[in-house]
Amino acid sequence: MAQYKQSEITNVYWASNDGFKGGRDSLGIQNSSIATYSKLLPGLTNLTRHIRYYSLYCWLLSEYDRFEKAGETTLHQYNFVRRAELAMALIMRNQDVGAVVGAMFVSQDRCKLIEGVYNIADGADYESKDKYWTFKSGALGQYYIGSLIFYELVKIEEGRFYLRNKGKALAEAVRNSVDEAVRELFLECIQDGSLAEEKIEDLQPLAIHHIVIGSEEWQYLNNLLIKDDEDSSLRRETILLLLNDLSKGIDVQDFVRNRFLRADENTDIQASFGWYFYYLCEGLHYSIDSLFCLILDKINELHNPPMNLLLQDIVESILLSMNKENNYTTLDEWRENVNKNIDVIYDELRDAVKTQDYILAAVHAITLLLRLYSEFENNKNAILDFENKNDLRRQRGILSEGLRSYVERYLPSPICSFFESLIVQIMQEHTVVAIAKMGKKNSDLRKFIFEDGRIILVEQRYPVETSPRVNSLVNFLQDMSYLNSENKLTNIAEKFIVDYGKE
Repeated sequence: MAQYKQSEITNVYWASNDGFKGGRDSLGIQNSSIATYSKLLPGLTNLTRHIRYYSLYCWLLSEYDRFEKAGETTLHQYNFVRRAELAMALIMRNQDVGAVVGAMFVSQDRCKLIEGVYNIADGADYESKDKYWTFKSGALGQYYIGSLIFYELVKIEEGRFYLRNKGKALAEAVRNSVDEAVRELFLECIQDGSLAEEKIEDLQPLAIHHIVIGSEEWQYLNNLLIKDDEDSSLRRETILLLLNDLSKGIDVQDFVRNRFLRADENTDIQASFGWYFYYLCEGLHYSIDSLFCLILDKINELHNPPMNLLLQDIVESILLSMNKENNYTTLDEWRENVNKNIDVIYDELRDAVKTQDYILAAVHAITLLLRLYSEFENNKNAILDFENKNDLRRQRGILSEGLRSYVERYLPSPICSFFESLIVQIMQEHTVVAIAKMGKKNSDLRKFIFEDGRIILVEQRYPVETSPRVNSLVNFLQDMSYLNSENKLTNIAEKFIVDYGKE
């Protein structure tokens, strides 16, 4: 079916945007989920997958300061760090460890090897044409700096990284944990801009997954990871929950769902309620995204229809896919008769989306919204208390406000009227959010536009869920030897569980 391509849309209205851009969160409601898992797992992100980078960056910045003070380097600080990142990628080559900075560049043999020597300067320095990383300050500046700032290890001022006192202490811990000859060889490679292939084996003690258990470096990083949550985060409690689940054979990918199903078992652990809350938020967002997906699909199917035709077709299509729900007079009557478990409805919704049956997905989405509202009503005080305590109420799409906006206000309405109103609301909210995100930039995030009384599809979008950093936490726990490569608990993890609360 005819559809505008983003690359072909130019000067379509008075503002004369230079083109339409893609975007992940078309309705601007996922920040509430992100803010929630940021409370549950602060200090790491989905892109900071190895905790040893934290200590290595501190050590590198410390060494750069030493070289610069002694007049022993002419490198810019950024290139010093960039060469170290590329050298680490070479050290980690063929190690079967993911999420290594520069790994793709190395795996594609783009780092020049001449007579057994890798030209690190050519592959790393920002001025080079073919380099491992585009962002000027490397992965440190693009991915890791936020976490280092969170832990008060590093600060950045006027385009330069500075170590704070805690960062200096961590740098010293690295010096006391890694043999001097290994450290000097690595620094020599950075300064010279080259790494002999035969020397890579000698540098393995610096590999990101080779932290020596019990060393000063390990102890410092361990304290960062499992320290008491005095900052009101719930990371330490989440680690306890995750380790307990893994010990029972729960797969990592099922952690969030399992936490939702078993939230009542750990009422003394706030993080347990937090993951229950996060699951409910995701259900709300995925439901609204599914309805938005149907709207876009119908705009395409109906050849850019006028608004009244779009509404009529969507409502009629949903009604035809409903069964006993057609017998209910109001939306509230439908809600009172939704008895399935939330996780079951959620799975049915995902399955319908996977098979691209967006009409059926819409029925499941509305059913899930109604069930979520009932769950909210049954646990209102606890949910509102969690939102307030963690400063989440101001987040767009947060559970309480989202359910009031998309469900509660419509409960007395006839079902047909509810469908029409909700569709219009979602379309209006997307337009407002997309234009707000545009700001002063010459780009447009709208997925449809109104032109000559018709709705024109710009881009089809599909429901997506957020990624709550659990995989990064697992990587950290593996690097710190709490888990083995098969996610089985080690003695360190078992001791953590036994000693929890006794410190």
